[in-house]
Amino acid sequence: MKTGLSDQQPASRPLTADLGDQAIEWLVMLQSGDATARDHAAFADWCAQSPDHARAAAEARSLFAAVGQTEAAQQWQENPDIRREIGSFQSPAPGAAAPRRQPRLQPARSRAVWLRPGRLAIAGAMVCALMLAIFGGLEATGPIARWTSDYSTAIGQQRAVTLADGSVAHMNTASAFSVDFSGPRREIRLQAGEVIFDVAKDADHPFIVSANGGAARAVGTVYGVRLEDGGANVTVREGIVEVTRGDSEPLRITVGQQAHYDTDDGLKKITDADLAAYGSWQRGKLIFNQRTLSDVMAELQRYQPGRIVVARDALRGLKVTGVFETADLDAVFASIEQTTSARVTRLPLLTIIY
Repeated sequence: MKTGLSDQQPASRPLTADLGDQAIEWLVMLQSGDATARDHAAFADWCAQSPDHARAAAEARSLFAAVGQTEAAQQWQENPDIRREIGSFQSPAPGAAAPRRQPRLQPARSRAVWLRPGRLAIAGAMVCALMLAIFGGLEATGPIARWTSDYSTAIGQQRAVTLADGSVAHMNTASAFSVDFSGPRREIRLQAGEVIFDVAKDADHPFIVSANGGAARAVGTVYGVRLEDGGANVTVREGIVEVTRGDSEPLRITVGQQAHYDTDDGLKKITDADLAAYGSWQRGKLIFNQRTLSDVMAELQRYQPGRIVVARDALRGLKVTGVFETADLDAVFASIEQTTSARVTRLPLLTIIY
């Protein structure tokens, strides 16, 4: 494994790990439903101790917001059963007797946050429900794609499929497609992920891959199609491919070229596709050349279940160059911790970089 990060440093001085941990623990306690006005005032005092304290609190809030900003999380929050449980955590009505509280250590002095046993059990169940709501179905192929496709792969799985015409489809992680060879054209519908097609030559039956409103047509060649948000990338390894989308003029691309289309930019050609890095997953490698940390994490997320959150803005733009094994993605996170000021926390279905 070879790794490297550019010498570019974050614009601001990195926070100490202890401050970041304390800020996260404060927010966990304050959002537990067991916090008082005094607790909130104490947190405000903690934030006011220094600019670093204030920045740690702001980044912790951003992290919590990033984890919660999903449609599934909003649906979870709207669940009436969960809302009733949340209601049980609220402060008593004016004039009502406040429940007796167990002693609790302040986060600034200890890493422990204490809740009453009954509420701890409820909070644990709610956290489990939230995790399932946010991360359930994160297998990128999704149940619909798996049920309606002819071929699919799970997260982290790759496979090669020989089609009826002799073409070979090399499927990357979390991918799915369907086949229709019944007519005058050999038609593929890519439903998820990325597939590289080694197309058997047959001039009488063009080979067409449809994906996200566009299509890539070839007779005999090697090219890959990868779904992107609202569009797709088409990359040619051998031969010539014609790419179409809507009413746009067909775009012909050849070896080393790439076409991209989406709803915002339409159809455009990219002439400098990195063929050395492209498809490296077929060899069990992920190759990055001056890619931002944000882009690298988005790529890694395709190879493991759950979500990766880069919580600090200053880290997202760091440039990464390296060769990593798809079977050892932990090495990527270890390299980040060794070569930057970032810390990595691994939780079930959630990885936080801060």
